[in-house]
Amino acid sequence: MAGDGTDPPPEFGDEEAGDQPADSEAPPTESDEFTDRDYIRSTTREYKGLAEAVARAGEEEVEQSAVAASIPGVGTSVVGFEDVTGVEEEDPEQIEQIDRARRSELALRIATGLAVVAVFFGSLYAGALWVTLFVSLLILVAVAEFYQAVRRVGFTPLAFIGLPGAAAVMYVAWDSGPAAVGGVLAAVILLSGLFFVAAGRNYPLANIGVTVLGVAWVPVLASFAVPIFRSPEAWALTTALVVLTALNDIAAFSYGRTLGKRRMAPNLSPNKTVEGFLGATVITVLAGVVVGRFGLLEPLTLQSGVALAAAISVFAPIGDLAESAVKRSIDIKDMGSSLPGHGGVLDRLDAFMFAIPTAYLVYLWFGYL
Repeated sequence: MAGDGTDPPPEFGDEEAGDQPADSEAPPTESDEFTDRDYIRSTTREYKGLAEAVARAGEEEVEQSAVAASIPGVGTSVVGFEDVTGVEEEDPEQIEQIDRARRSELALRIATGLAVVAVFFGSLYAGALWVTLFVSLLILVAVAEFYQAVRRVGFTPLAFIGLPGAAAVMYVAWDSGPAAVGGVLAAVILLSGLFFVAAGRNYPLANIGVTVLGVAWVPVLASFAVPIFRSPEAWALTTALVVLTALNDIAAFSYGRTLGKRRMAPNLSPNKTVEGFLGATVITVLAGVVVGRFGLLEPLTLQSGVALAAAISVFAPIGDLAESAVKRSIDIKDMGSSLPGHGGVLDRLDAFMFAIPTAYLVYLWFGYL
């Protein structure tokens, strides 16, 4: 003990006095003087320089061929750029081929969309029966695509019951209105249950479920369009429904792509954002104001135009998300390929499946039906 009876604490890496005889101490070597702190400082400086060099290289548009680095304990080496990134330099010819394919896909998408729109409005102009027949054809294709999609993942939908049931829904809606289609849906459930009981098939719950879903989801919801087609103001009411729903979908895509940051339903559709939803709502409601205020589609007024636009802005995205939930549950991207450049029919009608009954209720509320 010295002085006040305490010894100063030993420094990191020092040995306490008295552990070894004084005459046995060897002179310090270079490795003894190279402490842990020195090593950390040295390696930090090395890596810092490397990080700055990589950052500068990423900002410059130069041909990146190799990177040289000196790392303590490893030495200096030259590493090829492809070895570092795992990505080879893109071939300009390959890029041009990709661009041509994208342009061709876009042209096909536009051509298909214009053809469907032309046939739809042409049949609407021809009369209620023709547009109902055309929409019924689309509905049958959509149901068939849905059954084919779930069949690929192991379900066994009863298409020979579901497809006639879908056609019967549209017929009953034409004859007696959408309120009467519940009887058709009940018949589909009854016949599906009888088949599984009589045939002794496995998994009746799941397979009856997808069979009934194909009828309830697509034709039952679409059947609410039939009274709109048969109304005296069919052209104006149908055009308002189609234009506002399509505008909402386009605006949501545009705003989501340019301003979207917060995902609205990441587990269902990662591309849908809150900003896209809000932007689409504003654009759609403004369109409803213009349509109603200036009498572009009589008998719609300012009040009914805004009500229709607001209702579509809420329920059309839900229809889109509902289809996304089904597709994600069976791990597919598109329901089918009936529409070149678009995928399946249901992929294009998903928003309309919820917008149609919503518009029907709005029109009924304002006395248009």
